[in-house]
Amino acid sequence: MASDKVKHVFGPVPSRRLGRSLGVDLVPYKTCTFDCIYCQLGCTTDKTIDRREWVPLGDLLEDVKAALVREPDYVTLSGSGEPTLYARLGELIAGIRSMTSVPVAVLTNGSLFWKPEVRKELLQADLVVPSLDAGTERSYLQVNRPHSEVTFERLIEGLEAFGREYAGQLWL
Repeated sequence: MASDKVKHVFGPVPSRRLGRSLGVDLVPYKTCTFDCIYCQLGCTTDKTIDRREWVPLGDLLEDVKAALVREPDYVTLSGSGEPTLYARLGELIAGIRSMTSVPVAVLTNGSLFWKPEVRKELLQADLVVPSLDAGTERSYLQVNRPHSEVTFERLIEGLEAFGREYAGQLWL
């Protein structure tokens, strides 16, 4: 069975917001821009802002195609790290959209929205769900423990810029 060979896709899992969510894991376990104190996965082992093709794009698309037989309500880019660290995110979203009408959602901490190329790639998603855990720089540093280049100011400015540019659904 093709789904037994799927390596980078999980579910669909039940989601109160997304129904049956087919998750796509784009980065290695605990590769993130943050080391949040509340993360259910534990401490971040690779805190980075370097975007790379962590998994070959073709492998991801093959895995998604094989898993679409599970009839999800959303294909959700999330997983065990920050999905915007995937350097071919825009190509992945376009590839998924070319093979199915199932909407694409991205669950993100929004930490790289200050980068124009990240915002541009996310414009293709049907739904983007960034998190905002803190209202002050002090609480942001305490709760999210970000990479040193992801300042609170950059986070807020990036979220605002994306909100102005994006025409899809944005659930903050």
